[in-house]
Amino acid sequence: MRVPLSLIEAVFQRLPNFVGARSITRALRLAGVQIATNSIFWGMPTLAGAGDVAPRLTIGELCGLNFGCYFELDAPITLVEHVAVGHEVMFLTRTRDSSDPTQRGKAVGAKPIHVGAGAWLGSRCIIMPGVTIGAGAVVGASVVVHEDLPPNTLLAGKRRLSLAKWRG
Repeated sequence: MRVPLSLIEAVFQRLPNFVGARSITRALRLAGVQIATNSIFWGMPTLAGAGDVAPRLTIGELCGLNFGCYFELDAPITLVEHVAVGHEVMFLTRTRDSSDPTQRGKAVGAKPIHVGAGAWLGSRCIIMPGVTIGAGAVVGASVVVHEDLPPNTLLAGKRRLSLAKWRG
């Protein structure tokens, strides 16, 4: 039996951050979110989108997601194993059409997001529709990721460099 997401949100949105993390994670599983056994949410995320959004979110093993995360689930979002997600990270799947000057920003579709194994997403970064973040990639705080990020790449500010060559 699945528990309505609205009920879970009503109960857990009122908790302070970092309180009830295991209960939040279990409750999200009951709502239909696919969360591996050893992954955890340290605060109630916002799950938005049309229809039954919970099954469109898949979280792999040993992922940690900080408080304030926002998931726009008009298309699937997948986080593979060992993904670390900072505070208030936004995952946006809705695509927009800016070609019509009378309706700028009109939603026209959705594209999935995929985050590879071992990736680290810094606080308040934004992952745009259709983006794939490669395994082992690091996204700095407040960075907007609007195109695919290769594996083992650091993206911070306006710079992108390979972590395979970086020594500190």
